[in-house]
Amino acid sequence: MDTKSVAILCVLGVLPQGAAAADVHVKMLTKGSDGQALVFEPLFVKVKVGDTVIYTPTEKAGHTSVSLLVPAGAKPWKAVADTEIKVKIEKPGIYLVECDVHKSLGMVNVIQAGKAVNLDEAKKKAAEESAKMVVGKDRYEKALAMVK
Repeated sequence: MDTKSVAILCVLGVLPQGAAAADVHVKMLTKGSDGQALVFEPLFVKVKVGDTVIYTPTEKAGHTSVSLLVPAGAKPWKAVADTEIKVKIEKPGIYLVECDVHKSLGMVNVIQAGKAVNLDEAKKKAAEESAKMVVGKDRYEKALAMVK
């Protein structure tokens, strides 16, 4: 398929399966670029169904990437501490992600894939989890505010 055809299909939103899949990188950090402790950077990512989100620890600090909530029919995941994990996003919706070890300290991330079909469920779950956090209680709320 030539570049012009791909561009037209992109505009129409009818690309063939896998034609425009991308890798989206999220770092697991002990200290973020803004000085906040224990963060996924970026906090929020918007991807297309078919893209792969790659969670990469930047140091040995016990960071993990664990799906807390996924859309119906999507596969949950749980990474081993301090290891990179590649998550292929196969269903549209909101994905809530946490670091298993540092979730009480607000180390969370949100993925939006296509239409936010489960936004109400995600907001409810995020509020429940945020109430349990010692610090960073507003991170899920900030991330979910970016959903469009």
